[in-house]
Amino acid sequence: MNKPHNPKRQAILEAAMRAFIAHGYSGTSMEAIAEAAPVSKPTLYNHFKSKQDLFAAVIECRCEALISTFSSMQTELNDPAAGLKAIAGAFIDLAYADEAIQLYRLIIAEQQHFPELGELIYRSGPVPVLRQMTSYLAELNAQGILNITDLETSSRLFLDMLKGDEHFRCLLGLQSSLSEAAKQRMIDAAVSLFLKGHGYDA
Repeated sequence: MNKPHNPKRQAILEAAMRAFIAHGYSGTSMEAIAEAAPVSKPTLYNHFKSKQDLFAAVIECRCEALISTFSSMQTELNDPAAGLKAIAGAFIDLAYADEAIQLYRLIIAEQQHFPELGELIYRSGPVPVLRQMTSYLAELNAQGILNITDLETSSRLFLDMLKGDEHFRCLLGLQSSLSEAAKQRMIDAAVSLFLKGHGYDA
């Protein structure tokens, strides 16, 4: 749930995100975050009871910020190719964003310390994206534009086509991101294959 906007809380979250990405969880102290924010230690602990609480809040906040961009896009029902391309473009921008890649690496690195973190991340990131994708496909299916027998599976498969090897290479640092040309090739291929697989006759 989104918290009411509070400038000091936001300053703490931003300072903490920079510190966690730069130094990892164990290498970051609450004192350093308070100094970077800058706020007093009592103010910091008034907003966040512990470093673990703050870390979880940072991850949740960044997921919400990234998802808000995805959620603001517009999709077309009368042109499923355009609608799917809009979703694909927004999803790629979301998944391949430098901040998203950095957060993913950080989450994997710290997962052993926070077994509950995986559920938080999944609920804050992939679930809203999957829900929006499924909702769009449900509309196309209801109008007979596409023939989809399993909305959730089809939604997952479409989004999975946009990650795979390219995203893994980014996570490993083998490439920094996708070029615009590579992004468009991936979008065109995924949309074309998806539409053909769901009975769309352009």
